[in-house]
Amino acid sequence: MEIRELAERVLFSSAIEQKLVKADRLEDGRRGDPIATPAQPGRPAELALDGWRSRERVRFADVRNLHTEKERGLVLHFFANHELLALELIALALLKFPEAPAEFRQGLVRTLADEQDHLSLYIERMAEAGVELGQIRVSDFFWRSISTMETPMDFVTRLSLTLEQANLDYAPHYSQLYTRIGDAETAALMARIYRDEIRHVRHGLNWFDTWRDPGESAWAAYKSALVIPLTPNRAKGIGFNREGRRLAGFSDDFITELELYSYSKGRCPTVYWFNPACDSFAGRDSLGFTPSKLVRAMTADLSAVPMFLSAPDDTVLVARRPSTPFLARLSGAGLVIPEFLEVDESMSAAAGSAGHARSGAGSGDEGARPSVEDALTGRSVNRLRPWGWSPDSVCKLSPLFPHLPVGVRESANRRWWNSGIRDLYSKAWSVELLRRFLRLREDDRDWLCDESVVGRACGTRAEVAAAMARIEADGFDRVLVKAAFGAAGQNQTRLLASAGLDGAPDGSYGRKLRAVERLIQEQGCVVVEPLLDKLIDLSVQLEIDENGGARLLGITRFITDGRGQYLGSFVHGMVAGLEEKTRRFLYGDGRDSRRLGKLFQQVADVLAAGARESGFAGPVGVDALVYRGEAGLRMKPVVEVNPRFTMGRVALELARRVNAARTTLWLMLRVADMRAAGFEDASAFAAEMERRAPLSLTSGDELISTGVLFTTDPAQATAFVTVLVVAESLERCKGYFEGFEGRLREWTRHC
Repeated sequence: MEIRELAERVLFSSAIEQKLVKADRLEDGRRGDPIATPAQPGRPAELALDGWRSRERVRFADVRNLHTEKERGLVLHFFANHELLALELIALALLKFPEAPAEFRQGLVRTLADEQDHLSLYIERMAEAGVELGQIRVSDFFWRSISTMETPMDFVTRLSLTLEQANLDYAPHYSQLYTRIGDAETAALMARIYRDEIRHVRHGLNWFDTWRDPGESAWAAYKSALVIPLTPNRAKGIGFNREGRRLAGFSDDFITELELYSYSKGRCPTVYWFNPACDSFAGRDSLGFTPSKLVRAMTADLSAVPMFLSAPDDTVLVARRPSTPFLARLSGAGLVIPEFLEVDESMSAAAGSAGHARSGAGSGDEGARPSVEDALTGRSVNRLRPWGWSPDSVCKLSPLFPHLPVGVRESANRRWWNSGIRDLYSKAWSVELLRRFLRLREDDRDWLCDESVVGRACGTRAEVAAAMARIEADGFDRVLVKAAFGAAGQNQTRLLASAGLDGAPDGSYGRKLRAVERLIQEQGCVVVEPLLDKLIDLSVQLEIDENGGARLLGITRFITDGRGQYLGSFVHGMVAGLEEKTRRFLYGDGRDSRRLGKLFQQVADVLAAGARESGFAGPVGVDALVYRGEAGLRMKPVVEVNPRFTMGRVALELARRVNAARTTLWLMLRVADMRAAGFEDASAFAAEMERRAPLSLTSGDELISTGVLFTTDPAQATAFVTVLVVAESLERCKGYFEGFEGRLREWTRHC
């Protein structure tokens, strides 16, 4: 029999029995002309692929409930359809590519024979379980994804290296599963299929390596060869079987890249983007602002931080994907690795290269990066989650508005940016929120601050002078003047209340006064408040839903330097290193463990009511502090409101992967301090820290138990790097940094 005759019978026959008939001897002398791809293969009516998407879909049987023969047989029905599709697609490849090399075609014939055996075995085992082929609806995904192939290279990339490679995970997984439930026969069947699939994948990989550009890595060639809806994520099943892939011939580098690769298999992703200068853009209500060199460096170095807020199928937009060794270390620590899309850094919606529909676009290739819109061509998006909504994020993400669900896209512009949301960024709004909250909590004045510590919004030099006089009259000698818009302790000026605004025009005090006047001119006002004897800073994390309700997510303690700039957060062990008196204060002298939670849920409710008119929904961070006053310790429950993600939110999410019994800090360190301490760069520092404090995980739940884990890529850091530090105590955490010179240990003085 000619190979062409066999292929035609397999592809076009409507009888399953005919598709399973084997030939004793096959010739390839009459290959014929290439055929056009049919709309669908020949099938009996109960197995037809047309109209699949309009039919009621049958959910995959829950593998946790395979108590009956029938339930086990229904699982096999899904695999049987996959084998049938593989048969038909191999036949299609033989008919579409008659000029392909003889060795390639002979390999396909051998694979086809294996698939015939597999389908026969599935049908036989299903019948024993009381299930007939065609009893439930079948999916056409394989056919839709592969039948459009234009070359033999397309075929091996899509079938062998993707869908068959996924079976290197599924087959051993289900073999082990059926063994556990006592079905040895089906377990043996799946084990045989696993061995055959290794051979099939190896055949495809050999030809893929023959045809791909030798100047391109196998991984890069594979990504660029796939066309959506196929992505490398489709090459993975349940679990990840490295050994099976090694046996199939994949390199360790390829296997690692695949293991780390993330892309939604069906759920529309949430798209994250790190824009920490959002406060400044919000204050100006325009794009007419260039962040400082240091802020730009921080933005680049920390661009991957939203990964800790994401789910596995989500997408993080970055200018540069973190390195594979770095992501492998995070994955080994049990952290989620989302999809990273490299996109053009400009704010222009038209920036970047021409559109790409291929799954490898923007994922590490050299050259021009695509625009945000081009990087997500043809994909729907569930939500957009920048660090903060402001003019820069609206501009950056607006090309994705048409990709959002209906009902969201139409109102996207006014929904995420308006004058009301801008007001939420202003520290003047925070001041009024605190004043309003305190008037509702008259009964708590024994531990909450009074209105004398509430700041005042001042729009003129005279108003600043009056506020300073009032602060002095209230018994405070130091004043803090803060920009209405700004983050991380930036644009703060400290003055003496007694000096007023009459200090010398020259010198440091004169420069401070001019800085205050400049802020008023640029932002419309400043906030003037007493400088308190602060003991600890708290970060309260909230989420405001679409209906205006506020949910308290958690509370963390953060560390600042003497200038109020962020150094890090306590992930676990919030009260570590505090005096007993301070600890007892936080929890009502030890009588109310929920004291803080109840307080800040009430803050959240008042905040949500005030923000409701703007239509704001999303993350909010509220900074609070405990200070020492004349009457003892007091809580200032609102220092400022940040209608965006904050580092405290990241710390809260990281806590999920760390043993709660440990003291854990998440630190932001400067590369300049590492160099001052004698390290060539951040990578050298990271190597030393990992030597001093190697990471260890708890048995069973695999939570981080001790050691350090760098959470931004040291190999790419130019100015900042973040690191998770875990130990049995705060002193032990500090001990990891002993012996370093310069300011590398500065955070330890502020704990």
